[in-house]
Amino acid sequence: MKEFLKKRRTRDLFQLLIGFGIIVLLNFASSFKFKRFDLTAEKRYSLSDSTKKFLRNLNDKMLVTVYLEGKDLPIGFKRLKNATREILDEFRYYAKGNLEYRFIDPFENAENDDATYKSIYMELTEKGLVPTDIMEKNAGGQKVRQIFPGAVISFGTTNTPVQLLESQFNQPAEFTLNQSIERLEYNFSRAFYQVMNNQKKKHIAFTRGHGEMFELNLADMVGELREFYEVSAVNIGSDMSVLEKNDISCLIIAKPDTAFDDASKFAIDQYIMRGGRVLWLIDNVFTSLDSLGKSNYTVAYPYDLGLYEQLFKYGVRINPTVIQDNECAMIRIDYGNFGTQKNEDLFPWFYYPVFTPGGKHPIVKNINSLKMEFASSIDTIKAAGIKKTVLLHTSNLTKVQYAPVRVSLNVIEQKPTKDNFAKDSVATAVLLEGEFNSLFTNRLVQLGDKKALSKSKPTKMIVVSDGDIIKNDFLRNSEQPGDFSVVPLGLDRKTGIYYSGNKTFLLNAVNYLTDDTWFIPLRSKDVRMRLLDKNKLNSKINIGPTKVSMKKFIVALNVVIPILVVLLDAFIYNRIRKRRFS
Repeated sequence: MKEFLKKRRTRDLFQLLIGFGIIVLLNFASSFKFKRFDLTAEKRYSLSDSTKKFLRNLNDKMLVTVYLEGKDLPIGFKRLKNATREILDEFRYYAKGNLEYRFIDPFENAENDDATYKSIYMELTEKGLVPTDIMEKNAGGQKVRQIFPGAVISFGTTNTPVQLLESQFNQPAEFTLNQSIERLEYNFSRAFYQVMNNQKKKHIAFTRGHGEMFELNLADMVGELREFYEVSAVNIGSDMSVLEKNDISCLIIAKPDTAFDDASKFAIDQYIMRGGRVLWLIDNVFTSLDSLGKSNYTVAYPYDLGLYEQLFKYGVRINPTVIQDNECAMIRIDYGNFGTQKNEDLFPWFYYPVFTPGGKHPIVKNINSLKMEFASSIDTIKAAGIKKTVLLHTSNLTKVQYAPVRVSLNVIEQKPTKDNFAKDSVATAVLLEGEFNSLFTNRLVQLGDKKALSKSKPTKMIVVSDGDIIKNDFLRNSEQPGDFSVVPLGLDRKTGIYYSGNKTFLLNAVNYLTDDTWFIPLRSKDVRMRLLDKNKLNSKINIGPTKVSMKKFIVALNVVIPILVVLLDAFIYNRIRKRRFS
């Protein structure tokens, strides 16, 4: 018996040493090979191919300094810190030694030194980081402490800030933290792009000279574009030769209201013929809501911008129509008084179509809802060698009216049906790609000392039948000149609804036109919130003679089942051990 026990102990010790050796070997091998198993359907924990390619191509050292460190961080910020560390570990693996990171607490040695604290605070804000206030409890009550949930990327002599905590309009703190964690890859990748292309940004130009949208109404979009590009204005009404330059990667024509003369059209045409890309944001119909407050109706009438023939030549036609769509935004209407108070409520405003893109094209894939105002329908025209892709279209309950047409508040009394909203859907944004024919073919025209081209290089353009898609509101803070606050693009101040898809769609469109397509899948990454069905949770189920809440039943299962599994495991283990050693 003793000999048997001795052999068993030797065997067990040998098995233990083998198991320990396997664990050590696996840990040693994992230090050379990184592998993450992402079992989520949308691959939310996997880096995109474009990010991996960028990191593999790093040719110099890059340092990421994260300031989200310190004692007594709230639970949510600890989650954000851990998620940041995990994604930086993954970045470091693919960068093959060219990326390092560190976490530091900037105020570690400045808690009781106000001068040092203020100096560090100013230094971090000058680097572009935004502080966040958190509430701390102590023996004397509560106090507010500032933390900087951000990072700075250093590459050579260039430093670029990364804001880890993204502000989300009108959203609870937990939602903001979750969204910030999900967008870590995009925010870091955007900063990597900026730090690598700091000296060679592409050039985006907004046209001027034809009554285009006011600068303050473009401020939010221009600010976003400047994260990636150099942004300027080009007055094609007075200097058409500027469009001949090769440094303009994309031209944006945002809601002109004055007709284009032949010289301006020729300049744009030859810019396209030389491979230029254009984002057309065109209102083909004009109307004003100011009149609705006085007489309950106004008139929408067509613009004559002189672009019909040119766009037709390229393959599309923006019709002089006004769209009404069952899928629409709300408008706040005063419908009378109740005593001394006004009665106001929200009603569907069919002239403001809302789009929830479901297409597979990268520009619109997985983006949130976006809004247009008094959009027109677009038809595609046969054009040899041009590929046409409809990016946005209305719902299957759509009405199309040709201008001039009366726009009345009485429309809110309509109930959309197949009889009065008879159109299945109409296009409002179209992508054109290929080799375009010039509007000025067979015309004896010279562009400076260069010959006018009759056929373009392979290029692309996007035509949108609404200029207000890019418009943000602004607030005057005081009577002082220039004292304005910019309202985020897509935010409807009167209803409080935020259409974040407007900004995403436009950024994707510009990135696509300028061939910076690696940003698009990062910005439009599909992260589904798999929430429990509230109706089922509130329902009752029969368990024997009694009815039990589904919610309580699920909670009980989650408590009882793990305990039963442990007990069952213990029972089976004891039975095997007893049979083995009896």
